[in-house]
Amino acid sequence: MGAVAHRRLALTPHALVVAATLLAAVPAGALIAARPTLGVGLLAAAIFVPLAILNPQLALAGWITTLFISGIPGTRGAGSNYALLVVFVVWIGALAGGNTAARELLHRHARLVAAVLGFLAWAAVTLLWAPEMTPAVSSVLLRMAIAAVAFLMVATLVRRPEHVRYVAAAFVAGTALSILAGIAGGGLGSGADSAVTDAGRLQGGTHDPNYLAAAIVPAMMMAAGLAARPGRPLLRLGLGAVMALLALGLAATESRGGLLAAAVVLVGAFALWRGRRTVIALFTVVLVVVAGLWFSASPAAWERITNVGDGGSGRSDTWQVAWRVVEAHPVAGAGLAQFPAVSPDFVDRPGALPSIDLLIRERIVVHNVYLQLWAETGIVGLLLFLAVVWGALAACWRAARRFDAAGDASMTALSWATLLATLGALTASVFLSNVDDRRLWVLLGLGPALLLIARRADAARAA
Repeated sequence: MGAVAHRRLALTPHALVVAATLLAAVPAGALIAARPTLGVGLLAAAIFVPLAILNPQLALAGWITTLFISGIPGTRGAGSNYALLVVFVVWIGALAGGNTAARELLHRHARLVAAVLGFLAWAAVTLLWAPEMTPAVSSVLLRMAIAAVAFLMVATLVRRPEHVRYVAAAFVAGTALSILAGIAGGGLGSGADSAVTDAGRLQGGTHDPNYLAAAIVPAMMMAAGLAARPGRPLLRLGLGAVMALLALGLAATESRGGLLAAAVVLVGAFALWRGRRTVIALFTVVLVVVAGLWFSASPAAWERITNVGDGGSGRSDTWQVAWRVVEAHPVAGAGLAQFPAVSPDFVDRPGALPSIDLLIRERIVVHNVYLQLWAETGIVGLLLFLAVVWGALAACWRAARRFDAAGDASMTALSWATLLATLGALTASVFLSNVDDRRLWVLLGLGPALLLIARRADAARAA
């Protein structure tokens, strides 16, 4: 009787959460008829909040999925921000209650955590000598802080193998939904809605075709990692269909950076992922065939991809000016998010700049995360960021080796997939200024999470 009573008491909070959800669903249903947007939002909150309380890891995956569709017209990213707030509150509650994963992270990865916090702190310090302080600059710092929090949440909430699968599935599902949103808006046709295309290039549920491409490549690796799970033929078949959709989306973005990232990760997969070369070969064939069919039907898209005489759509001029900023501020940088403000002062140097209007009138960013960090936060900021990258990739590598030694093929595959997905995102960042991209920091946070899971499994086997 005592054991039964204890179980009933343990289920009481869950019952209260379910009851609260049902109560909230009633006014939400009535509100949908009068104000659909508000009603749907209330209904989503009534479902998501209890989910976050009962299963924070699944809620975290749900929030990650929203990152890929925040550019859909009418959303303005509000849903993603509210979901993040809910997960953040639950995460803080877990930390206050004595989260053992947080203590493990600080114990095992103290230098990596210090690099993350040091990078964020240094970025804030550079604003002391920034020539321009605007709400846009403050917004960049806020987004970087949120990205750092996302890193810490992933590193401490992802505690078991199924949690890693949640995150991997969120990457695949979110990217697929983003592409499907673009297709639904006519993004593959000539009369596409400008909300889902940019000059004929598919941007789907994101704000930029290059950002969509930078998400597709990691999603491909995560799909390959999920497909490597033994004994799941239907899962592999479904992921094969998703891979074809991802390949179509990547080709339709017409992103040279995305295609370069795909080439890098496929070569890396053949080199590192020795046990799954057949799966990688099949995915490579799907990618090549689907992309080949798209480019054969869209000669203009292929011409844009192969045209190297346009200076990378103005990037060569931007990078040249960014190097001048680096030479003027090599150690401390010009200040976070200050390149658009200072670049006009560096255009009147010897050498032609065909894209000078982009720098003076449109005040564009560098479109290279590494060069932008060097120009804006100096070598100090760049090295701190690279320390975070190195620590995360090294953790993935060590986790894969541990899982492989233990004979855990499924987690070995997910570890290699995470490492390759992160490499793909970092390669795409050569053409993007995306240091505040939360999806990138989620991938970085998976590295230490995987290594902690591998260490716990080793300790359990040793016991």
